[in-house]
Amino acid sequence: MIHLSAEQIAFPTLTDEQMRCVAQLATEQVFEDGQPLFTVGQKDYSLYVVRSGEVDIVDTSSEPARRIVTHGPRAFVGDIDVLTGRPAVVSALAKGRTEVLTVTHCKVRRLLNDVPDLSEVLLEAFQMRRRMLEASGFVGVRVIGAAHSRESLALQEFFYRNHVPHTFFDASLPEGAEQLERLGCNADDLPVVACREHVVRKPALGKIAECLGISRRIDHTRYDLVIVGAGPAGLAAAVYAASEGLKTLVIDQVGPGGQAGSSSKIENFIGFPSGLSGAELANRGYLQALKFGACFTAPVAVSAVRQGDEGEHLLDLCTGQTARARCVLVATGVSYRRLDIAGIREFEGAGVYYAATSVESRVCRDSTAVVVGGGNSAGQAAMFLAQHAQRVQIVVRGDDLSKSMAAYLCNRIRRHDRIDVVYNTQVERVLGEKHVEQVELRDSATGAATRTRCAGLFLFIGARPHSAWLPEQVRRDEKGFLVTGADAGRDELWPLDRQPCELETTCPGILAAGDVRSGTTKRCGFAVGDGSLAIACAHRYLGGL
Repeated sequence: MIHLSAEQIAFPTLTDEQMRCVAQLATEQVFEDGQPLFTVGQKDYSLYVVRSGEVDIVDTSSEPARRIVTHGPRAFVGDIDVLTGRPAVVSALAKGRTEVLTVTHCKVRRLLNDVPDLSEVLLEAFQMRRRMLEASGFVGVRVIGAAHSRESLALQEFFYRNHVPHTFFDASLPEGAEQLERLGCNADDLPVVACREHVVRKPALGKIAECLGISRRIDHTRYDLVIVGAGPAGLAAAVYAASEGLKTLVIDQVGPGGQAGSSSKIENFIGFPSGLSGAELANRGYLQALKFGACFTAPVAVSAVRQGDEGEHLLDLCTGQTARARCVLVATGVSYRRLDIAGIREFEGAGVYYAATSVESRVCRDSTAVVVGGGNSAGQAAMFLAQHAQRVQIVVRGDDLSKSMAAYLCNRIRRHDRIDVVYNTQVERVLGEKHVEQVELRDSATGAATRTRCAGLFLFIGARPHSAWLPEQVRRDEKGFLVTGADAGRDELWPLDRQPCELETTCPGILAAGDVRSGTTKRCGFAVGDGSLAIACAHRYLGGL
């Protein structure tokens, strides 16, 4: 097996056969010295393959602007935003007289699907280029805010989930204060987002998403399938649906990943023996679905589902728009339960968290992180946080981690010199002024209370399904999870003579997959399997069964 370096993956040169395949879909263009092929902020730019001459990739987010790389003959110019259609984060300038093959953005998917070996080269290069760019000190979108602010956290989480290159500046530190002064802002304006020449004070997430090309206008298109939720189930469904020719739209309140997207490392997902982060899994699924033509929009919530003409489903969105669907897949997953104790609600996003990614871990540097829960998600979070915090405490109500956590995680946690497990204990309350400073713990056996100084309380307990937005015709079980398949067919709400598909709810044409479905095993692999099965159900439904 040949192992390629990061540079070889990111900057390959195309073979004669690959150049020939590109030429069949491309037009020839000539750029003179200094002429831009595309500039930062430009949407829907083309993929360029250099035939002669050179192209400089320039980062204008830093001061002064810097050259990142120079592409020569047989190299291609572009990164993942050629596929997403989002604004370019860098500029490309001809260096001397340069001849290129130009593949317009609307033909890029055709190139990826028609030439599999070239598709692999391009997609791997796109991803590696973005990783190398972010690792190089690329500033991207600037977020200036308070370190413990829930508004700042929401922005960072949104950018993280949607793979928007950004840099956070703490307004209480000299560098953050300098950024504020340079932008003509003050503490009353926080948080501030600066994207190229645009400076937005106290931004609305929807407007930011629109500016960055993440949200899209929903026109009167009638989609074969609208998927609500972009976790593992929704992403798997999007890949299979789009690859099998279904016109597919994916809607999510934050961005690709779902609950799995907050996992620092997933090690029991088949095909990845060394593990991968939830964010990486989500990004791979997202790009794969884009490659086949699926459309995505975020941050968008569905407020209601109505029946339209001829069995059509109308999804009312929080943006005021309506999405039309022949078939709907609910893949909204679950969220961790909120503890009913003092301090939780007021400190959410300011020290109380339901995910453990690089965004949340920043607050725990040089401090203690307290993780509540005994499942795999809690274990993965503790292992990740131990890389950043001085100490990590795992608080569990029972007396044995192995009852609910995978054996490999239990063993690692027990051996880790920075992780302590506190058994038979519950969190009693959360204390602090502007953010979490302490948690009070109570021993269930003795009743003794102790206080632990910490910067972050991470909750991974219970599972609350996101199903309240669905109509009454969709049956939930006693815990709110959606009833499907044979159980739905036996329910009084099922209106038809035929039996529902395996993942069909009591409302014909509305399917459910993943954690939101009643009776599922809350595992990433199960959700992916559910998502792929959902497309078999969708085909049967759309084909009139």
